[in-house]
Amino acid sequence: MDYLTIKLFHFAGIMLLFLGLGGMLFASRVGLGPNQRKIRRAAAILHGIGLITIIVTGIAMLSGLGLPHGDPPNWIKVKFLIWLLLGGSISLAARLSRLMWVWIPAWILLGMAAGYLALYKPF
Repeated sequence: MDYLTIKLFHFAGIMLLFLGLGGMLFASRVGLGPNQRKIRRAAAILHGIGLITIIVTGIAMLSGLGLPHGDPPNWIKVKFLIWLLLGGSISLAARLSRLMWVWIPAWILLGMAAGYLALYKPF
């Protein structure tokens, strides 16, 4: 596949990740009775598929950039850390849904930071 097609799938993974985060927060906050478990499961599945898609396509895009093997640049390490934070935050959001006013801005800022690092590659 060419670089732009891989990037398109990378964006789809990002959308799935944030859809899963929002769905989990919604289901945990609203409490939908017997349907809550189904919605939480669907949100977790979307989140997981998004994470896997992001990491696979991210590695594919890095190989397309022609970076030398060995120690990756620091911007890649920071993006991986952001990926880990977004990946783990779904369980915290499910348990601490009353802090919704904290989660949503934090997710937006993490997404913006990842986008900034991808576009500008500052370090």
